[in-house]
Amino acid sequence: MITAILLRNIKNYGNINFIPICDNNYKYSIYVGNNGVGKSAVLEAIDVFFNNKYWNTTSFLKRSESFICPIFLVPRNRVPLKQQEYFEIISSFFWNVSSEINPNVKNNNALIEFLKYRDELKEEFEEDCYLILIGIEYDNFKSAYFSTFNNSIKERFKELGYDDNNCDIVLNSIRDFYEYIYIPVEESPQELLKLQNNTMQKMLNKDILAEIEKALNKKTKSMSVVTQITSNLDAFVNEINDVISKIDEKYSFESELAGRKNLTAKDLRDKVLEAYFPLRTLKVDKRSVSQLSSGEQRKAIIDIAYSILTANGAKATEKSIILAIDEPEMSMHISNCYGQFSRLEELAREYNKQIIITTHWYGFLPIAHNGSMIYIEQENEDRNIKHFSLYNYTEDRRKYPDVIELKSMYDLATALITYMRINVNNDWIICEGGDDKLYIEQMLKYNSKIKILPVGGCGNVVKLFYLMFEPLSEKRERSAVESRVLFLIDTDLHSITVKTPIELSSNSSQIVSIRRIQSVDGTIKLFDPTVPNRYEQTEIEDCLNPQLYFKAICDLVMEGKDEDLKKIIQKYRVKEHATLSKLKGDDSCIEPLEIEALKDKNRIIQFAEDDSNKRFIACKYVELCKKRKNQFEYSLANEIMNILEA
Repeated sequence: MITAILLRNIKNYGNINFIPICDNNYKYSIYVGNNGVGKSAVLEAIDVFFNNKYWNTTSFLKRSESFICPIFLVPRNRVPLKQQEYFEIISSFFWNVSSEINPNVKNNNALIEFLKYRDELKEEFEEDCYLILIGIEYDNFKSAYFSTFNNSIKERFKELGYDDNNCDIVLNSIRDFYEYIYIPVEESPQELLKLQNNTMQKMLNKDILAEIEKALNKKTKSMSVVTQITSNLDAFVNEINDVISKIDEKYSFESELAGRKNLTAKDLRDKVLEAYFPLRTLKVDKRSVSQLSSGEQRKAIIDIAYSILTANGAKATEKSIILAIDEPEMSMHISNCYGQFSRLEELAREYNKQIIITTHWYGFLPIAHNGSMIYIEQENEDRNIKHFSLYNYTEDRRKYPDVIELKSMYDLATALITYMRINVNNDWIICEGGDDKLYIEQMLKYNSKIKILPVGGCGNVVKLFYLMFEPLSEKRERSAVESRVLFLIDTDLHSITVKTPIELSSNSSQIVSIRRIQSVDGTIKLFDPTVPNRYEQTEIEDCLNPQLYFKAICDLVMEGKDEDLKKIIQKYRVKEHATLSKLKGDDSCIEPLEIEALKDKNRIIQFAEDDSNKRFIACKYVELCKKRKNQFEYSLANEIMNILEA
């Protein structure tokens, strides 16, 4: 994957600039910020590197000093054996280089930022990945360039008996590993959505001309299609020659090319492409793309890209797809934003495609499970680039610029309400996190009528509840929206206070409701948090099948490297009559096999509550549930359905 990029004198990036893209295995990156700060320039620069596009260099600065150097994390097992030595030379250099390598590095803020970024990656990726900083200079697409480190790298190669050609082998290999597909705002949907379009062929991971040639050369019975066509045409020409020779034997139709008398597949493929594909254009509801609104055209691009890339998701393809899109929301109806951004993230999360986008729609923030947000702002000549992990959204959001935090919830609320007006057949559960979603989906047996949306924490659930309650309570909206929305929160040790919103309709509770999960005498109830009451700490993890939940924890512990914890967890079992999966307190679902093990119980609880483990435990739990023949009945599921079906 591309993890970052160094740019010099590219568009509005003068001098040397370091721009992060992603810093972990989650390949979903979103650039935000005002117009003109350089979001699209990053995507365009990568397009130049991979596809030899036009260099949009910085005005008034030397073009000859312009360069584009992406930084890649390449899995070691991806590189052919005969090239591994070249990759190792470059990677070892960049994993270990310091600012002391030369004065230009030591005195350049962008290169110092790169080295700090490298250090963050090192512990997780050095063992399994090559770190390759490699790029090109202006008007030199074929030769490898290593930014300020160029001389040092090439001297290292010479010391080992290699030359610059070996660096170029690495450059060409990197380009062969990836297929970069860039869709700028100004891209014509009508052209892009043609099957013969180069971008479409990249998504399909096929060369249509090669496919045509392959079909023409395919043999049926004793000869290929081309041979049959040639044979029939030869017979036809021979007949003509026989006829005209009767007038004068001097006349005849013969080949103009010396030694060539027969057609080849290459002769025909361009003509087939030219004649066939204009007959096969994309239709939406029997309307051609040209008849759609600009927003519908933009939606069609993402829909088609999603369908093709997911269809190819399970196939072993030669190249890894990197899909970059400028402002997916451009001209799109607000109701489509939620669905389209969810699909783009799914391409990264479920299908391992690297997705890089720019946007002004901040509603993506609360619904993103993972990935990176890069915020770019510019004041006078200074550019400030901040990188945030979407995984730690609830913590990192405190550092977000105020405009992002404010707009994200308003944008999402607006998109959801308009979505509900159009898509009337779904009820909604707004929950805290992605783990909650996995558990609730399992409890409801993947009820397709119910959409479950995690929004990154209890505070966001409550905030979104307030934003959506009033508009959905108005009489006009009530008649337009048939969906019911349940906002679901845990009962935390320090639960936030939920104030009663202003009632604009006596029937509003039938559409919008907020409930707190609460354990009561071995079962789960949903209480209205706007009503004062005494609460006991209860989380979604307390509402599961205790045997399967503890087995999920045990399996992950045994797969790990903590030998002490392995010994501890083997000294525990699930209580015989446990009905809930609570680990804490007197009503815990687990008990020690020997009294001495009781002192170590907190080690198990700490493992289960660690944020880095929760997702894996949830996935393991769902996996175990799918293998179970008899489904467990969940009291939380019954409570949810009682509210949504009331």
